[in-house]
Amino acid sequence: MKKKPTPPATGSSTPWNNPFAGLKLDLPKTQEPPPPPPPSPEEQRKAALSPEDQKLLEAFGGATLSVGTDKPAEPAGPRLSFNIQRKGKGGKTVTLVYGLKELELTEQMTLGAQLQKALGTGARFEDGVLQIQGDQRERAAAWFAKHGFKC
Repeated sequence: MKKKPTPPATGSSTPWNNPFAGLKLDLPKTQEPPPPPPPSPEEQRKAALSPEDQKLLEAFGGATLSVGTDKPAEPAGPRLSFNIQRKGKGGKTVTLVYGLKELELTEQMTLGAQLQKALGTGARFEDGVLQIQGDQRERAAAWFAKHGFKC
């Protein structure tokens, strides 16, 4: 019976024969990843802005710049104005949103429902004026601007 070789003890001077010493593997060469795509014109414009200007751009909802001008693109929706009212509401504050009168009844209903969900408050239309419970001028203006209305 043949005796199996044992590995040498640490510090031993007898060499141990490695059965895998002559084994060579040919691994395929890895391909370099493709270069990243060139930045879009919008990304190039943002990269040209200073960090302060980028923060301002983010603060104003990331408005896109029109081609060839430095003015933000105008939203396409109707122009809205916001007021608060306490009189006649039992001392409760109500935010009034004017400028939605030209919307159809179904559009007003869906807009009111979406706004209620987004702001977590009550909202209803009365004579083409949207009434939102509480002083919600800033939050409502941000929501309407995000959805393409001029505020």
